[in-house]
Amino acid sequence: MNQPFASHDLVHARPNLALEPLIHRYYAWLNLVSPVPAAMNFAKLHVPLLRSFLDAPALHRRSARDPKLRGGMFVDLEDDQLDGVSDLATRLADGPMPELSAAMDELTVNLEKLADGFDLTPRYGEIPPALRGYVELVYDLNDHARIRLAERMLYRSRHFDETAHSVDLSLATGDERPFAMTTPRFPGNGHVQATMPLRDPRIDLLFSTMTTARPFGELREAFDVSDADLATFSGLFSAEPGGSPDRNLDGPGLRVRYFGHACVVVQSGPVTVMTDPFLSDALGDGDRYAYADLPDVIDYVLITHGHQDHLELASLLKLRHRIGTVVVPKTAAGALQDPSLRLCLEALGFPNVVDVEPGETIELPDGQIVVCPFVGEHCDLDIAAKVTYSVRTGGKNLYFGADNRCVDPALFGHIHDMIGDVDMAFLGMECDGAPLSWMYGPLFSRRIDQKMSRSRKLNGSDAVEAMGIVRRLRARQAYVYAMGREPWLVFVMATNYTDESYQLKQMAEFFQRCADVGVPARELYGRADLA
Repeated sequence: MNQPFASHDLVHARPNLALEPLIHRYYAWLNLVSPVPAAMNFAKLHVPLLRSFLDAPALHRRSARDPKLRGGMFVDLEDDQLDGVSDLATRLADGPMPELSAAMDELTVNLEKLADGFDLTPRYGEIPPALRGYVELVYDLNDHARIRLAERMLYRSRHFDETAHSVDLSLATGDERPFAMTTPRFPGNGHVQATMPLRDPRIDLLFSTMTTARPFGELREAFDVSDADLATFSGLFSAEPGGSPDRNLDGPGLRVRYFGHACVVVQSGPVTVMTDPFLSDALGDGDRYAYADLPDVIDYVLITHGHQDHLELASLLKLRHRIGTVVVPKTAAGALQDPSLRLCLEALGFPNVVDVEPGETIELPDGQIVVCPFVGEHCDLDIAAKVTYSVRTGGKNLYFGADNRCVDPALFGHIHDMIGDVDMAFLGMECDGAPLSWMYGPLFSRRIDQKMSRSRKLNGSDAVEAMGIVRRLRARQAYVYAMGREPWLVFVMATNYTDESYQLKQMAEFFQRCADVGVPARELYGRADLA
């Protein structure tokens, strides 16, 4: 083993330094950050799952490692973590989150039973204590009662507990990790964990050293590294920078690079725009772009929606120090299923977050970003925090469609009226996604009918819908994201495709439809230089 760096040695973070942001040891995502969704996920999903694992650890491990069961509700830990799991389950069950979760369920059920279209004032006396002062009771225009959460106030309350935050640091030498939605992260060989709020500027200090060297002693002191962890922590650094020499675009021109999944980096003159960052920590073997290939400054990061594969907090936190502005969709006011992306990122220390809605524009030196509608893909839930984007720069018009669906072709006629003909259209075709209960189940206060759940999926466009988008936008080229098949996404997306998968057959049909009308189309995978 190499000797640890001396305190005065100037060091750079290695380009494959991996960060896992943790909340109560679970990989952080939107619904584990926003206070009420977090309480319901921990109380109704994670505590029962941990207890199930303690009852049958071998069964859980075996099931979690079965490719056919990938993405199932199983915990993948060894027996030497049983005590840690037991402590975690007890701490979560004895904390305030079960009370908040139960309060939300009680209020929802009572409101459904008792709200009859008349004055709701008497119902305020029946609000459970954990929610008192944090909700407004309202009707829609059909006299259906609903709960409006004061989400910003909840972030300032005891229900947002930063003492539960921590980071796990390691060197990524491969892509294999346990499924993030079910398996907590405990300390292990080659890992250093530090308890700190995820908004902590020490994270920026650490990852700024990828390009700017700092004394090793300063970093060790900042992360309060013990003697026992010193060798591991030292191994996260190098005396040499790891950035790619061509990561910055010097001079005029346009460069469009695909970094995997829905992540595209557009560089034009002085402006860099990045969509939905989800980057590989491992360096690969020429099969991917990674952090070392990113420009030093990213002016705009565009987030399309809050699912874990598009609002990927680890990637965002590693880039926080070099991002100018994060652009996110605006949420509906206080809906449980539609937490604010802006409040989430602000709570995690992002200084410049703007929330937008369809029809808004952001001016660029040589063009503009136009915010466009996003329909579907959220199991028909009333979720407003989803948009797509047109980026006009460098003489090209690029449309980033994420998982938008063409359920009503007229919509894309209206989008075309806003943005004009598209040069490059980027689309998602995960057209047979997970059912309603897989992601949103803990937010329901009643039992979900499984037949109904399977009918309402996290679906993107199929071949017909994708072709409708291309036709209506008059796209000159079309690109389909890899739909989570890239190996570094599997721990979040749990994909398990075969040659017979419906999604891949639909993608092939879409390519044939494009060929029939003379539109070049291709699948994106790993990395690509597109302009």
